Formats: sequence, C-alpha cells, structure tokens
Amino acid sequence: MDFALLALIAALFTAVCQSVTDLGTKAATRMADDRAILAAQWSGGAVLLALACCAAYPGFLTAPVATMDSLTRPGFWSYLGWSGALNVTAYFFYIRGFRLSDASLVAPLVLLTPVLMLVTSPIMTGEQAPPMGVVGVLLTVLGVGLLDANRENGRRFSFAVFARDAGARYMIATAAIWSLTANIDKLGVKASTPLIWIAALTIAIALCSLLYWAFGARNVPRLSALRYALLAGSAMSIGNTAQMWALTILFTPYVIAIKRLSALFTVLASSHVLKEETGGRLLGAAVMLAGAVMIAVARG
Repeated sequence: MDFALLALIAALFTAVCQSVTDLGTKAATRMADDRAILAAQWSGGAVLLALACCAAYPGFLTAPVATMDSLTRPGFWSYLGWSGALNVTAYFFYIRGFRLSDASLVAPLVLLTPVLMLVTSPIMTGEQAPPMGVVGVLLTVLGVGLLDANRENGRRFSFAVFARDAGARYMIATAAIWSLTANIDKLGVKASTPLIWIAALTIAIALCSLLYWAFGARNVPRLSALRYALLAGSAMSIGNTAQMWALTILFTPYVIAIKRLSALFTVLASSHVLKEETGGRLLGAAVMLAGAVMIAVARG
C-alpha cells in the first residue's frame, strides 16, 4: 500500500472524527456555555496529545526543552503563535454557529475552506491545484447551494438561507479563518513533526481557551454537562493528528476537502443522533461527495 493511499485513508478518518466533533459540539451547546465548551474540548485533547508525545518521545520526561529544540526548526514558534491565535477565534465562531443553527445546515459550510484555499495555498505554500482538482473542490461547494433543495418552499438552488441565518454567518467566518490555518499547519508540520505540531498547537489553544474562560463571566459547569464537549475534543485531537500526517504526503487543499466529507457524515447522522430535520440537505451532501471523489482521482 503506497503512502498516498494511506494518506487518503488518514484524511477520510479525519473526516469521521470531525463529524463526531460536530455532533458532540452541537449536543454540548444544549448543556453548557460556549466558553466552557471551548475550554473543555481543547483541554481534553491537549491531555491526550501530551501523553502521546511523551510516549513517542520519552525525552520529554527528562529533558523537555532540549527534546523540543531537537524536534523543531526555524519558524516553528512563529507558525504556532499565528495558528493558535487564529484557531481560538475560529473555534469560538464554530461553537457559536452550532449553538444558533442546526448541525445539518451549518456543518456543510466548512466546505468553503478548500475553495478559499485555491487562493490562499498558492500564496502561502506555493501549491497549485491541477484542473480536475479545482473542479472537484468547486463541485463540493456547489452542493452547499442545494442544501435547501426540495423543501416545502419549493426552492431548488439558493444561498439566501445562509445570508439570513446567524449560525451560518459564524460558520462562514470559521471557514475563512481555516483557509489560512490549514496552510499554516502545512508549514508547521514541515518545521517539526505531525505529532509535535498538533500537540503544541492543541496545548496552545487549550491554554488560551482556559484563560478566555477564566477571565469571563461564567458558571462552573458540572463534569456531566461537559461530557459531549470532552468527547468532541478527544475525537478532534485524534482526527487532527491523522490530518497532520496526511499533510506531509498530499496536496493541502485535497486533504482539507476530503476532511470536509465530515459535512456529509454530519448531515446523515444529525437526523438520527440530534433529531434534526435534514430534508433536502442530503442532495447537497451527495454533490459534495461527488466533488470529493474527483479530488481523490486527481491526486495522481
């Protein structure tokens, strides 16, 4: 089995983990406030990844500074600072989007990320997509316009619902920020290793999230109220680790586009898990799947 195929499998696994994160986040918004969810998600993931780093690199237990220096290269800390700051903002918007709207409506909007990366990737990482890859990425986004198809109002193709819906606007902002951070991830992985990068980034975001929670007006939630947030954070950290490795093999927009198949999985699962009305959103999800298949074919 070649590394490209393994990377595709890793990207698909990332999509499954992201769908679990989506569903867990939506469930968490019914039990806790946004600040607590943000802190719990990232803190849970930080603990898991810190343990993984200690297992993979035992030097962290005896000489953490020297070990970190040996595993990082110039630019690492700068990339970490930028990605940490942008991701804290993005994930606050992400949680807010799920609080204000159905998961089956807002989750597919992250498919705007690979389209925006057609602009950001050439600038930030020098990567250019071949024609079939471009068509595949654009096709995944066309599915967004079909998410409201065949509903009672008779609408066949429209983006108007996203302009009116507050949760959708938050998720569009999230997608825009992620089109930048995905490229920074590529650079960060090159300046370290996939595990070191995602662990350092997760810990940085967790610390910022805890400070954001500690200095704001808050109620201390019970642990039981955060169980879905902790589940979402664990799935996110595991999926992100697989994503960072896939980025070392595949073209960045391809990895992100395949990851965004999570939108399909979330739409399919939300009617059963969250008891949401999905309606014609499955048609849009099917178009997104077609786009992802084109992306996979174009990898060669």
